[in-house]
Amino acid sequence: MAFIIVKKGDAEDIGKIFTLRQAATVIGRRTPQYKPDIELNDEAVSRRHVEILEKEGRYQIRDLGSTNGTVLNDDRIISGRLYDLKHNCKIGLGTAAGPAHSLLIFKETESTSLLGGKGAGAGQKAVATDVSWLKIDEARKEVHVDGKSMKLSRKEYELLNYLYENAGIVCLRDEIIKAVWFDSLDPAAISDATLDQLVHRLREKIEPDTSNPSRIISRKAFGYMLV
Repeated sequence: MAFIIVKKGDAEDIGKIFTLRQAATVIGRRTPQYKPDIELNDEAVSRRHVEILEKEGRYQIRDLGSTNGTVLNDDRIISGRLYDLKHNCKIGLGTAAGPAHSLLIFKETESTSLLGGKGAGAGQKAVATDVSWLKIDEARKEVHVDGKSMKLSRKEYELLNYLYENAGIVCLRDEIIKAVWFDSLDPAAISDATLDQLVHRLREKIEPDTSNPSRIISRKAFGYMLV
């Protein structure tokens, strides 16, 4: 059995965990005429956006002709074509105007310890426990750390939000730079030192002990991970 975790999207959806119990599961936006198996509130999501298929423990995904498109691990997928899903795959929905409006993380059975307690059924809301110290309301651009409101610069917010979307996954430096400096004409010109300085400033605001970071972890020669 596998799960879908909503890491980014409508404020009502973030933190929801859906169990994939069926051989075919449609993800989309509910309308008066249609109710998908997994409902999202994001207006950029089509009513029948993607379908996840399971056969003999193998999971695949296909776009169902959505209006705003789908990306799998940052690569746009072709409507109607099947793509394999692996543990920690990132599924972005609604990508026509830039970064995905909704980001889903695919988790296989062995990762259920990250979910806290028993897996939630489809449509039920649950909160992942791996970043319980952090709450991000993307619609309001508000951040709460340990229950306290935190003022961040725009780049600090973009960095934290990206790491949060990929919590528990090592984010490569190039991926972080591309996501945080998405408005740059030449992201390749952003140096590692610039990224490290931004991480340092963010750590000063969110780490209990900046001399021994425990929330933004460095992975030498690779990048950073939020835990």
